[in-house]
Amino acid sequence: MVKAANATTHAQRRREAAQKRGKQRRQQRLLIRIGAIAAVILVAVGVWWFALLDASDTASGQALFQFDTADFHSLAFDPVQSDTIYFGHHGGLKVSDDGGVSWNDTELQNVDAMQLAMPIADPERRYAAGHDVFYVSSDGGVSWESQASDLPGTDLHSFTASPSDAMRLYASPAGQGLFTSADGGATWQPITAPPLAQDGMGMFALAVDPTDPLHIYAGGGNGMAESRDGGASWQPRSAPSGGVVSLALAPDEPLTFYAGTDQGLWKQSGDGAWERLPLEVSGAILALAANPIEPQQVALVDQEGQFYRSDDGGQTWTES
Repeated sequence: MVKAANATTHAQRRREAAQKRGKQRRQQRLLIRIGAIAAVILVAVGVWWFALLDASDTASGQALFQFDTADFHSLAFDPVQSDTIYFGHHGGLKVSDDGGVSWNDTELQNVDAMQLAMPIADPERRYAAGHDVFYVSSDGGVSWESQASDLPGTDLHSFTASPSDAMRLYASPAGQGLFTSADGGATWQPITAPPLAQDGMGMFALAVDPTDPLHIYAGGGNGMAESRDGGASWQPRSAPSGGVVSLALAPDEPLTFYAGTDQGLWKQSGDGAWERLPLEVSGAILALAANPIEPQQVALVDQEGQFYRSDDGGQTWTES
């Protein structure tokens, strides 16, 4: 009986030992699986993190060019050559033929090119306006002439031209209200100014609908407004956060708005919501332009003179 009991106990111990070894092997296999899964997760997280950092760098962007001019006023894409961009500053006009990578002086020098307009309806006719400046080119910017007019002053803080009617202009002499011209700037008629300027000097951004010369948009420290009757009346319009410093319209369908503010760059398609674009700039966006030939291309200059260009509607920014 003792032998039988001992045999039973010995067999039970063998079973228990085998079960213990099996449990240990299962635990080891489980730990190996967990370790493998953890390694895969770590690799995936690492890849995602580096991709996110790379995407963030691309989105935030590096300046394509750094201007060293005394100030930074205006930008305009050439209405014929999609890679040609103009930059206006206190000392004249510069041009880039490679999308903003390098810049050269033009024939227009020693004038304050505060505002530029290059209507696609007549690519030969171009305008530059600013502090006691109103110049017109009739040969695509090869030469420029001072334009005589009956405006009450030529300290033009705000100025634009209709893309679809090169002779329809809008201008705001400092402290004199808003005027329009239907003959390329020879004669002007007063219209109602949008209630947007904070300093009483008529400083507000202007842009005209690409297909309607009487449909005007304005932005300033108090938001945005639009007029559908050439400035006879104005209605409030939705605006992004911050004071609007610069405006540009891309001829998309629906129309795409870009607004440069003291809180970054914003975009709106049609009557949709304003979206802040992923670009960190220095201070306010002083100059802004959309390409009339390539609707997804937009460029800007910030308060520190840094030039940026996007070829995909502002989602990513080209680097040198």
